[in-house]
Amino acid sequence: MLPMTIEVAFESPDLVIVRTHGVLLRAEVDAAKRQVHAHMQQHGRQHVLIVIDDGFADLEAFATWEDIEEDAFIQQQVVRLAIVGDLRWRDKAVLFFLNAVGRFQIDYFKPEHEPLARAWLLA
Repeated sequence: MLPMTIEVAFESPDLVIVRTHGVLLRAEVDAAKRQVHAHMQQHGRQHVLIVIDDGFADLEAFATWEDIEEDAFIQQQVVRLAIVGDLRWRDKAVLFFLNAVGRFQIDYFKPEHEPLARAWLLA
């Protein structure tokens, strides 16, 4: 069995950390979104940090931000979204989230700036 390509952690009641690596598969993305949805139902609005690890390869073409019913609720519950990763993923990652949302601030940070991304999220 291959290791998961997406990991979700809840660092505090209002901070969700999502780490990605490899090729994100639709089933894993949907499972992660359901985890985040359940957490948001319990804890309310969240700051979200997405970390694109060095081993990240790509999103499956059919993985989108509006493909399960929980997505609309999640989008309404995000306060800010910070994405940390190699700059080669910046445009694709930002477009992925802006495609359907845009109700919250999004910023992109280089890997060495993860502490800055965390500070920006909670500012």
